[in-house]
Amino acid sequence: MFLWLILYVRYYLKCELNPVEKDRLAKGIKTASLASGKIFYEGMQSALRNATIDEDDVVHFIEICYCLEGGLYPMAMEIPVLNEYFENISVVKDARFRDQCTMECEFCDCTRNIKLPGKPLMDEFSTLMTSQPYHDMPSTNFIDIGRLKLNRKKQKEGVYALKSLCNDKNYNKLKSIFSGAAISGLFAIFHDGTDYFRIRNIPDNSESREILRTLGLEVYDSVDSIKSSARCSLASSDKRSNVV
Repeated sequence: MFLWLILYVRYYLKCELNPVEKDRLAKGIKTASLASGKIFYEGMQSALRNATIDEDDVVHFIEICYCLEGGLYPMAMEIPVLNEYFENISVVKDARFRDQCTMECEFCDCTRNIKLPGKPLMDEFSTLMTSQPYHDMPSTNFIDIGRLKLNRKKQKEGVYALKSLCNDKNYNKLKSIFSGAAISGLFAIFHDGTDYFRIRNIPDNSESREILRTLGLEVYDSVDSIKSSARCSLASSDKRSNVV
């Protein structure tokens, strides 16, 4: 049986902007104070910095959430914070089909190509940010690696692809970004000086792990542990993550 039950989900949200809180929202994003101290702090900052706003002042964004696996409804911890800035949260739904998921969520680019409606929210706030006293406050960068542009033409599979990296003449330019386990095998992300790219479906064995260590990467999970987690996932039977 194909295992597609997941521990966390990327959700697509539509929130109606509260005009009274517009200044405060802009300041919270600019100064990285929004949701400060919350476990989802960086995820929310990254999501809203990549958000769009349409002509009806509805903000669209995608955010990773772990709430369902904790027995809560999707975005349960995030919604109270969002309610401080938005008049209404009209849509919370899966950003992609679950039966296509391989549990590479944090470092997967599955939602990278989703085009959100409207213009960038940060463009909408740009004039406001430069005209207010906080315009020169330092802004912290947050990167949602799921929105990094992966060069699909450079994507390869299997242990032989890893070995080829070690023998590549441009090896010294290679930067190892991350490695992990998915239900389809181990995966790793690299940067070759020009592009980010992925090697996936790597067999989970001692040879593969040793090559990854040579490349400066350590995998702490295993394919078996990910599969086991998938079987026990609370997301398996919960329908609330599709539409709230």
